[in-house]
Amino acid sequence: MSEKLFFKNYKMGLGILAVFFIILSIVVYAYQNVFLFRLLRGIICYTTLLYLLIAHGKNIQKWLIGFLFFYGASSITTVWYENSIMASISMILNFISFLMLLWYIVPKFNLRKLTKTFTILFILMILVNGYLFIQLVELMKEMTLNYTQYVFMILSAFCGILLAFLALFYNHFYNTAQSMAFTLLIFLIIFAEIFRGIGYYKLTDSIAFVLLARVLLVLSLYTLVHFSFLDLKNPKSLITDIT
Repeated sequence: MSEKLFFKNYKMGLGILAVFFIILSIVVYAYQNVFLFRLLRGIICYTTLLYLLIAHGKNIQKWLIGFLFFYGASSITTVWYENSIMASISMILNFISFLMLLWYIVPKFNLRKLTKTFTILFILMILVNGYLFIQLVELMKEMTLNYTQYVFMILSAFCGILLAFLALFYNHFYNTAQSMAFTLLIFLIIFAEIFRGIGYYKLTDSIAFVLLARVLLVLSLYTLVHFSFLDLKNPKSLITDIT
């Protein structure tokens, strides 16, 4: 693994790619090429997947392949997001990609270690974030094209809340660079999704939020790659739960 291409200097290579995709996204958006801007999101996801396939080879984590594949597919289908069927497909794929993240983190969760503090935290997160997510989705409800799109939008929102809680729980009990990277990854993805929705549905200054969402997407995938290296360097993390 340590002999694989990109391993020793992957942070520098990723940094260059990240800056390139951010600048390219800004330029494309400045020229108001909506088709290419949306397509570029999927290209960024699949570039990340290709990078990891080259770097990790057969050692690449299956949940990671699943996440990038479905997240990239969801991104590409947004090219035709104004079409009712494609909008539904996009949201379904987005939800499946979130399930891939749960595939990694759920096995590490142990109810026996759920303290009163985290129980209270979980309830507060469900109440506060759930309310905020529902309010945001309700604002978008009239703009959605069909009921299926709306339902999977809600499912993705609640999946995001669950991921946030599990990531915090995971980081609290492991408290390692690996757990911190995963937690950062989850929150970057969540905010990227929120800002993308705000920008797309023009709930406020759309330009700022659209570009901010793209920057957060790139940073989240940078963090994902970094986490994947940490995860493979600590194989015990793949089989050990929080006990």
